[in-house]
Amino acid sequence: MAADDNTQGLLTEAIVSYDGIFKGMYDDNLKKLFIESRKMFAEGKWKEAKSILSQALNEAKENAADKKALQLIFSEVERCEACKIDSATQPSDVNWTDVVKRPLSRLKESSFGLPQSIFFLNVGKAGNPGFKRLVGRKTLSDMWLAYKIPEIHCSMVTAEMILGIFYEERVTDCGIDIFYYPIEKNEKLKIMADIMKGELSNIEIVDPFPLLRPTTRKELCSPPEGWIVDDAYDVMLSCGEDRIRDYTKKFLTTKNLTTPRLYDPACSTGVFLSTLKKAFPNSHTIGQDLSQQMADFSRERVDEVYCGNAMFPKIELYSADVVFVRFLNSEVVTSTEAEELLQALLPTVKVGGYMVIFGHTPVLLSSANFLMIGDFNLEQCVAVDVNKNGIFQYYVLRRTLVK
Repeated sequence: MAADDNTQGLLTEAIVSYDGIFKGMYDDNLKKLFIESRKMFAEGKWKEAKSILSQALNEAKENAADKKALQLIFSEVERCEACKIDSATQPSDVNWTDVVKRPLSRLKESSFGLPQSIFFLNVGKAGNPGFKRLVGRKTLSDMWLAYKIPEIHCSMVTAEMILGIFYEERVTDCGIDIFYYPIEKNEKLKIMADIMKGELSNIEIVDPFPLLRPTTRKELCSPPEGWIVDDAYDVMLSCGEDRIRDYTKKFLTTKNLTTPRLYDPACSTGVFLSTLKKAFPNSHTIGQDLSQQMADFSRERVDEVYCGNAMFPKIELYSADVVFVRFLNSEVVTSTEAEELLQALLPTVKVGGYMVIFGHTPVLLSSANFLMIGDFNLEQCVAVDVNKNGIFQYYVLRRTLVK
């Protein structure tokens, strides 16, 4: 078997057995149909893929869990089709005065469904003239459609995900209601084009609604001992961060760090740090992870590895040139834990060094948290995909002082 075939085989194994929100099917026949539909989407055969999903739905009558998952995926496919912007559509300027004269639209989402798919897009500085808060809702990830990840959404925000100008929100026992003035597809293209060539410190993606478990109404997060990992899971994790790694290499190039110490306090299987080591061979990479298995996977990829909770960093205080924090995210920790972990990790950054916060799932904190820290400047909140397809959360904090 060729290397690429082996990678795809491991990826398929991980996707169909993944124990996240969007699991593979439990029923063997439904699993087979699900895999077949995923492959059709990856080949761009939407009609055939939807037909297979419909068949699976019809056959899932007695299987409540599989049926619920299939219904959710099918509805997301239809949303993606409805939001898609045709390649012939040309960007056009937005008359904001006219937009707020349009009838209000309403977005409803269950707190136990996909609340983390709702985002606010802040354009400009709050309180300044021209500031706008847009609302959006994520659609199918390009990586899901390419059969690279199991989660149907990823960190990327693209033009078709923008809904309109935010008006009001309500959180009730039934879920979340968002009211907004709708924006046309050609206007969305112009907005995103302007964002991608503008000042990134004036743009922020905020994800205010974490996913709750229906039984406890508490935030979904990883198990206390961390995840169980194998070769298949390792491959899946690697695919999910491709664009983030590409941008990070570009980011580090602009900082002219000669022999940087790069610290990742939740290094997973070490692929992220390994990628940076290859791009910057003079760097010294330091990884740490709660999971012993993750730490073991990292040993052949990272210069220095520790097993331990990120609440207790294993490196010297004020010693890291860059600390990469990619786990203060939805479905990984809770919002309360995210704030506590941030405070625990801040002392690891040296004066003039950087803390970079991002992730494959939504970051649970925002600029409001970072601006309250002191001794750090917030330099940017988003990154532009290197292929200019969209933007994603990428907070960069630079230490100015030591308390």
